[in-house]
Amino acid sequence: MTVAAAAARKLRGGYYTPPPIAEFLARWAVRAPGDRVLEPSCGDGEILFAAKNRLSAVGGGKLIGVEFDAAEARKARARVGRSATIHVSDFFRLAEKKAASWQFDAVIGNPPFIRYQFFPEEHREPAFRIMADQGLKPNRLTNAWVPFVAASTRMLAPGGRLGFVIPAELMQVSYAAQLRAYLAAQFAEIRLITFRKLLFEGVQQEVVLVLAEGARNGPAAIQLVELDDAFDLASFDVRPAALATADMDHATEKWTQYYLTPSELELVRSLRDRLDLPRLGDVAEVDVGVVTGRNEFFVLEPSSVRRHGLEAHTQKLVGRSAQLRGIMFSEADWEGLASADARCLLLTLEDAPAHTLSKAARRYISLGEAEGHHMGYKCRTRQNWHRVPSVWSPDAFLYRQIHDAPRLVVNHSGATSTDTIHRVRMRNGLDPADLSGSLFNSLTFAFSELYGRSYGGGVLELEPTEAELLPVPIATTLDVRELDRLVRAGRPTDALDLTDSALLHGTLGLDHQDVAHLRTIWMKLRDRRLGRKK
Repeated sequence: MTVAAAAARKLRGGYYTPPPIAEFLARWAVRAPGDRVLEPSCGDGEILFAAKNRLSAVGGGKLIGVEFDAAEARKARARVGRSATIHVSDFFRLAEKKAASWQFDAVIGNPPFIRYQFFPEEHREPAFRIMADQGLKPNRLTNAWVPFVAASTRMLAPGGRLGFVIPAELMQVSYAAQLRAYLAAQFAEIRLITFRKLLFEGVQQEVVLVLAEGARNGPAAIQLVELDDAFDLASFDVRPAALATADMDHATEKWTQYYLTPSELELVRSLRDRLDLPRLGDVAEVDVGVVTGRNEFFVLEPSSVRRHGLEAHTQKLVGRSAQLRGIMFSEADWEGLASADARCLLLTLEDAPAHTLSKAARRYISLGEAEGHHMGYKCRTRQNWHRVPSVWSPDAFLYRQIHDAPRLVVNHSGATSTDTIHRVRMRNGLDPADLSGSLFNSLTFAFSELYGRSYGGGVLELEPTEAELLPVPIATTLDVRELDRLVRAGRPTDALDLTDSALLHGTLGLDHQDVAHLRTIWMKLRDRRLGRKK
């Protein structure tokens, strides 16, 4: 595939379904002669082809496909012939037009993944009207696949089945919270099938198969099954007896909790409710790091600062979490970065027109404009593009993107950070060192995996609002310097043993079995996401 073709496919959200998934969805959803089947985003016809074969096997039925791209629709027609009616149309406008007449026994598909900013307004307007009609409130984070699910659910006949390939964002992102609650209310049973391996070649996007059925009957019973890859679907048997219910607020709680066994889920819920621990947001404010808009222009090595004569226009900076080695970041740590000529300085020019600045600053700004840096979105929307806003030095840094476990690092250097690292300000006079040590425990680590979100590359990401929800048992007697030494020495398990003993056994009074289970939960969820990198 050419670069241009790949870019076009990305903009329209077209990542086509592997045959084993198409065949599985058709086999599960199509059950009886005469079934009416809809594929609302049929692309080149992979799922339509599987549905055609399945209908033939059960005795025939009615098959309809919808595809906006005429060239792709022609490919689909070539695959299924006269077995299906294919509408070349915007699905959302068609769904509004056919709302009273279209009812299906099965709706199966792989809806496009199109973020709000690339979702054309002429398609977005009817999509959002459909969501509003279903009691959902779209926003500027809503991806195109969300209204696809809502519109398709509305088109199901009583007792119909919905089988979709959905980004795993469904399980964990805030903009899908309403949809989780909606699905749990609309269906009696929901099965979520996830995979240890990524399914789409060249795409770092984890997906989940959503199998939903049954008339509205209170909170849905939900089952999560994890398979190795799509080829396992051929021998996978969807067993009704395997479903279980959980007392979950689907609008606020993430479905990543279903990766836990019933006993593990009961433990984290009981501890959360029984211990009534402070949240990180109760004792600290978590904010994003500095958004420069063009790191290649604003984030500099000491040698570059000297070469351009910008010494009077910089601020100490931590640019990457890898530069934070322990749980404390000292002046000496920053000096070590500077000695290695790391990118550890932030350009902080005055918020004034360029012609009023120093000669060195004017020269550097001219170089940046010659490179087109001033045309980037963040830069061109500023009054003076060369002035980075919101530059301040936090009490501590918090990892935003996490490999192993979350870490709060006390800032003794006076540095600030880019938006790859969150900035933390303390509340209520708590020593940031005490908070840093207190956060380093198996309970908080486990909840970070449940409250954060991970993508195909295996990284756990915590946004400020998610980080502020983390429960943290606070202690002021921890030997934070010893913890820092152990972490720097590559011995985080030893550090965790110390804090679990002091905090979870000592302060909270948990027994050894519960603490062991908490660490197992954390490691289980961590290892699952890290395994997808391989």
